[in-house]
Amino acid sequence: MDLDQARAILNYAHSAFISIDERGGIVYWNIRAEEMFGRTRAQAVGQSLADMIIPERLRDAHREGLRRFMQTGEGKVLNKRLELSALRVDGSEFPVELTVSALAEDRGWSFHAFILDISERRDAEVQRQSLLDELQRALRGSEERLAVTVNALAEAVTIRGPDNHLIYANQAALDRLSLSSVEELRRADPHELMGPYETTGEDGREIRMEDLPSVRVLRGEDAEPLMLRSVNRNTGEEEWVLLKATAVRDASGAIEAAVTIIENVTTAKRSSLRMEFLARASRVLASSLDYQQTLRNVAGLAVPQVADWCAVDLFDAVGERVRVAVAHVDPAKLQMAERLRAFEPEELDPDQGLGLVLRTGEPLLYKEIPDELLVEAAVDEEHLGLLRAVGMRSVLVVPMAVRSRTIGALTMVSAESGRTFDQSDVELAERIAEVAALAVENARLYSERTEVARTLQSSLLPEAPPEVPGWEIAVLYRPAGHESEVGGDFYDFWEVDGDWLMVIGDVTGKGVRAASVTSLVRHTAWAASDFDSRPGQILARVDSALKRRPSLSVCSSLCLRISPGRATLASGGHPLPFRLSEDGVAELGSAGTLLGAFTKFDWPETEFVMRPGDTLVAITDGVTDTVGLDDERFGVSRLEEILQATQNESPTVIRERLVAALEDFQVGAQADDTAIVIMRFTGAPAVQETGRLAANANVGALGVP
Repeated sequence: MDLDQARAILNYAHSAFISIDERGGIVYWNIRAEEMFGRTRAQAVGQSLADMIIPERLRDAHREGLRRFMQTGEGKVLNKRLELSALRVDGSEFPVELTVSALAEDRGWSFHAFILDISERRDAEVQRQSLLDELQRALRGSEERLAVTVNALAEAVTIRGPDNHLIYANQAALDRLSLSSVEELRRADPHELMGPYETTGEDGREIRMEDLPSVRVLRGEDAEPLMLRSVNRNTGEEEWVLLKATAVRDASGAIEAAVTIIENVTTAKRSSLRMEFLARASRVLASSLDYQQTLRNVAGLAVPQVADWCAVDLFDAVGERVRVAVAHVDPAKLQMAERLRAFEPEELDPDQGLGLVLRTGEPLLYKEIPDELLVEAAVDEEHLGLLRAVGMRSVLVVPMAVRSRTIGALTMVSAESGRTFDQSDVELAERIAEVAALAVENARLYSERTEVARTLQSSLLPEAPPEVPGWEIAVLYRPAGHESEVGGDFYDFWEVDGDWLMVIGDVTGKGVRAASVTSLVRHTAWAASDFDSRPGQILARVDSALKRRPSLSVCSSLCLRISPGRATLASGGHPLPFRLSEDGVAELGSAGTLLGAFTKFDWPETEFVMRPGDTLVAITDGVTDTVGLDDERFGVSRLEEILQATQNESPTVIRERLVAALEDFQVGAQADDTAIVIMRFTGAPAVQETGRLAANANVGALGVP
């Protein structure tokens, strides 16, 4: 799965999701961004982010931050939650929460932002401040007035006295604490009130009573709002709350109490965390086509944020289980998982667990795992002991499906965190499984396509340079693009009537169509040489064959006939070869007509003598068209300089020097296929180079051994 596929998934995020390139231009704009800012994707993509959504007073700071990151690699705002103003299409400003991350790609840096409209949150804060002001007044009056003021609120409100005891709570707060009255609250030990809950901050750090904003306010400290995650140890229910505390002062300014407003933000926080997790998981799944390692990485991401344990299993063609990954933050627990595997049955039970998910294709949620279920599942006492040691509280198994076929399953276990899974966890796990299944299927298809491409490409090139008496030969073939694509360049050698023929060419296009044209060109040239082995006549036969195809098929090709001490060549729209000799470096031959393209054609032949030590170099235009800085081409002049410097070297050395020069010059991905044939006349029996390079080239090697 590539980044575009990941963005397609993020298109349905609850937050706006925007991507920009390193120049600040918008390259992606999801549906929520359209709704939030009032601009369609077509209106936004390609435009400057600063001009689209950033208020004018903030634009210089944005551009300066982008410039600084490109120079230093450091960004002050990356991976942090920021609250600032954004701009709608009508020019109005509104508050947003922004999280930005940077990603290095082949074409440069890209930046990806989740944006949440917090207008309602800001309005709520204004209302809460009004409430606090009213509380201040109420505390100076009667308790009855206080109760009337706050009991109607949906949000929980507590008041903590100077001795850290809670002295008041509205009805919503009493319900949260499972207390029946304010009197019961006042009698309770404040530490014991936190006892039934596992409380942690956003970073997973334990939150103790002395960390609460109200307790800190009573100590005279400044207390920022605190995001707190609580898990009820009895029920396993998880909640996220935002605690905001303020001091109540007497007429002299001394602190009398601390008022805390407890805002339940579980839904919003879960949504935010899960979208962030899905974004990270999508990037991980898009980062590699090694799907097993990628799935292991995703399992690792899931703990402990989503679950305490996460396992990934795949099913083969006959439904047998293939274990891929199991993750836990504690290595000792992973050793326990290995021991548990010894007790797993060889065949899956179609009526429970993984077997049931495989059979039905439906998710399976065990919200509570009672001890009776462990006893029923255990095969002996040792097995039961291990199951109990895991401490499973809740288990969730969801299928990984592709086109209605279940190819695997994602298993999540809640244990030491004490929380139970609910329907929202099922939905999240299903999304993770959906993305993971797509990654597995893409990797499988890519592997199959790559194998087809390798097989097809190898059939279009000789396995190794031939042993031509009196010649040393080195070759190179580097297809552009992905390994799964068949290139359009080719070369070939074969013997005819005691001489040797060499062809090198470039077919337009890539893939299967290019392969079919390449195959036609090679086989036509072979067959034509049985009747007339003159290079010009061979090109003429190839031209006729291409013109008989139902669609336009164009090819450039060079044909060379090698005889003892001399050679004859003809070019069909192909770059002319170079001869390296005592006289220097020079092109040979005359340009001929491109094959398959024109009704008028001419393929003049050039015959020349080779002296011992002379070298012929034939290339495709992928060499001279290699792209460097500012879209500059490698060109003929640079090629001639390298050939001039290496004219007395062996074909292998020339090839290595040329490849090194191309790699040093090239910027970005290789743009075109490249084929090179280098032939040195020795006047003696051939010194054969190993075929290792050519064999590697057939499968798309990007370098030389």
